[in-house]
Amino acid sequence: MCVIIEIMHKLPEDLYSLHHFERPRLQKLFAKAALYPIVVVCAGAGYGKTSAVYDFAKEYGAATAWIQLSDRDNVSARFWENYAHAIAQFNQPFAKAIGKSGFPDTEDKLNQYVSMRNELLDSQRPIIILDDFHLIDNSAVIHFVEHILLDLSRPSTFFLISRSFPSNIAALTLKGCVFSITEDELKFTQMELDEYFRKQGLQIQKQMLNEIMQDTGGCAFAVSFIVQSYEKAPGYAGYLQNAMKSNTFQLMEYETWNSISKPLQSFLICLSLIGHLAVDLISLLADGDKTLISEMEQQNAYVRLDRFIDAYLIHPLFLEFLQKKQELISEEQKQKTYKISGDWCAKNGFRMDALAYYEKIADYNGIISIFFEFPCQIPHDIANYALGIFERAPEKVFEEVDLFAMVHVRIVMCLGQWDKAFELIQHYEKKFSQMPENDRFRKRMLGCTYYCWGMMRAMMCTKEDRYDFDQYYVKHEECLLRLSIDSCPMSNHPIGPWASLVGTSRKGALQEYIDALTYSVRYTSKCLGEAMTGVEDLAQGELYFYQDDIRAAETFIVQALQRAKKQKQFEVTHRSLFYLMRMAVLRGNYLKTEQALKEMETQLNYDKYINRYITYDIGVAWYYYILDLPEHFPDWIKENFAPYGHVSFIENFGNQMKMRYCYLTKNYPLLLSYMQEQKQRESILFGRIEMLAMEACVHYHMKNKALAYAALKEAYETALPNDILMCFIELGKDMRTLTASALKEPNIGIPSDWLENVNRKASSYAKHRAHIIAEYKRANHIEDGISLTPREVAILTDLSHGLSRTEIAASQNISINTVKMAVNIIYDKLGAKSLADAIRIAVDNKII
Repeated sequence: MCVIIEIMHKLPEDLYSLHHFERPRLQKLFAKAALYPIVVVCAGAGYGKTSAVYDFAKEYGAATAWIQLSDRDNVSARFWENYAHAIAQFNQPFAKAIGKSGFPDTEDKLNQYVSMRNELLDSQRPIIILDDFHLIDNSAVIHFVEHILLDLSRPSTFFLISRSFPSNIAALTLKGCVFSITEDELKFTQMELDEYFRKQGLQIQKQMLNEIMQDTGGCAFAVSFIVQSYEKAPGYAGYLQNAMKSNTFQLMEYETWNSISKPLQSFLICLSLIGHLAVDLISLLADGDKTLISEMEQQNAYVRLDRFIDAYLIHPLFLEFLQKKQELISEEQKQKTYKISGDWCAKNGFRMDALAYYEKIADYNGIISIFFEFPCQIPHDIANYALGIFERAPEKVFEEVDLFAMVHVRIVMCLGQWDKAFELIQHYEKKFSQMPENDRFRKRMLGCTYYCWGMMRAMMCTKEDRYDFDQYYVKHEECLLRLSIDSCPMSNHPIGPWASLVGTSRKGALQEYIDALTYSVRYTSKCLGEAMTGVEDLAQGELYFYQDDIRAAETFIVQALQRAKKQKQFEVTHRSLFYLMRMAVLRGNYLKTEQALKEMETQLNYDKYINRYITYDIGVAWYYYILDLPEHFPDWIKENFAPYGHVSFIENFGNQMKMRYCYLTKNYPLLLSYMQEQKQRESILFGRIEMLAMEACVHYHMKNKALAYAALKEAYETALPNDILMCFIELGKDMRTLTASALKEPNIGIPSDWLENVNRKASSYAKHRAHIIAEYKRANHIEDGISLTPREVAILTDLSHGLSRTEIAASQNISINTVKMAVNIIYDKLGAKSLADAIRIAVDNKII
């Protein structure tokens, strides 16, 4: 991995003029350190930690990444924006991918980050430097850094520059993976000090050298100042020695501050307000005054232009010196600095800093413009940070700034604070309703309030058996239809694992939801344009799919796909392809299964599709679930279940695949534990039935028939009112075995005709799935020896000779059901769809 972060305050290579002076002792020390995966450079301020590492990295010649950390990086979203922005300097695809995916604040996202890194970064061995690591106390950022430090699978050397030893790498230290460089190694020895002064052309008497060594302790910063100031204040004794002992800032005042122009003084103080010193931003802040910039560049003891990152660098101590003088500039100068910097940050992807700068100058329109660059489901850390901005905003802002109230509600919804969101919506409805009736702002804000209300009411369908969200979309349209502006800059409507959000099993509820959704789209399309295109067709096709009406399902889902593709509705497109892949499996069509997955992959090309990597991985996981190849699941799906969010959130979609991974790998304790937890929460009907059906099969595998039948009965009773069958069918041979066993039990409370129907359809599904597995192996030249038992060979031989199942049962003295079961097993093993297919495959493999 190679990371290049814009270095805000990294030490310039000529700050101390130490790069002209080689210290063989340090060169050997750093050469040894580079053999270790982790190097900790730990010392107090002024010991030349950064300078020493910088010089070593330059001499070493490896690809080097420098991450300069600051207090602001304790906001994880801000840290991540810097991280992604820097990566873009050498790897645009990876930078875009991680930038869109957001800070990895969950194990799922962290594993997704690793997957993207492994896919998009090359295998070179870089040096990665994290400077001022002691400033970081945000647990999420520390956890991410810990993760990349602990991941020794990719060759690299990490340098942690810190004023204190990081406690979170103790385990690695014990393993011998950490090399430490301390103050004792960094400080000048008296011999090195003498040689350094001589190379600077300074003749220092031995007694004076002893005094300097005693006063400075060999500290590089102090030594540098003595050299810089020696000619202006001849001799060490007197002012120079006293200033060194009393206050380093006095030296800065004497050495630099008093000799620069007033305009440059003000300009440097303005720069101390912000955290970005890119060349183009500095030019904007200087109003293009080249003379001012030239004078600043002459102060190369503290400020330096680094063309490697195209940014100016200010030494941390000089920055602190400047920050203590911020009261010397006017409020107007501060406002101008924050405004220009906020606009630049917004344009260049530093959205968290843009939000901070805009809030400082009360530019709430600027703040709103930032939020429509985020996905509909605003990442939790960003939403949590932003909530403070909205809570601090004066009341008049909500009455004057376009969309401010709507974004406030959206943030609270993304944090899962539903009661608070409902209170806010009611509050804003009342507030805006009291404005003059013909006021355009009133109509627009009421329209947006009703849009949020409709979205929240739709999400509440998981808990409540009420489908009135369409009424709010109608009100939304009534407020906005006559305006010549859009209701809000919304381009994609959010969709979770299922298009339907119905939680109840009441008969007809699913169709009522779809009818309300269809009615909603009819109205929102007049204001939102393409934002909900195809979602109603997807929901209708989804219902038919789960009812096993595949022909009707395909009609609606293909229509949804065509409409969604045309309008670039990525979520609807993905879900449509997801269902088409599942239908291809139902029919045993390997080519169409492959085609659906390949079409999902094409969506990776759309940068605006925020969730593209997550949803594609989910498609990949389902594909390999069908092929019974859990080892090929994306790595993050193999990890623990993601923390609970609303069932419609994307994390829940990932958890659906994690369930299937646990199922394939027979990790039943973890799977049952997760299922038990989910039963305590609200759930979408389709997901709840799938979970219960899978739970029944798990208990049967664990030889607990009583629990298996109980779970199957609950699944049956939940599915029956709306004729849901697909949740059972897609469990294939496991459901076939379970229902066959249940048919022998007279008192389990499930009708035999239902069990027989599911058994027959699950058996057919198992055959088609086995056929797809066989086709996959043939297409990929995977040789898999087919092994039939002697009884299975005898039965297949009899079938090839034209005997009926009844005749085979009589001739082999077994029951007809045993013959039927053996035939199903034969089909599974051979990947056959029919008897003719089974005989052909057996002959080709010389089994019969």
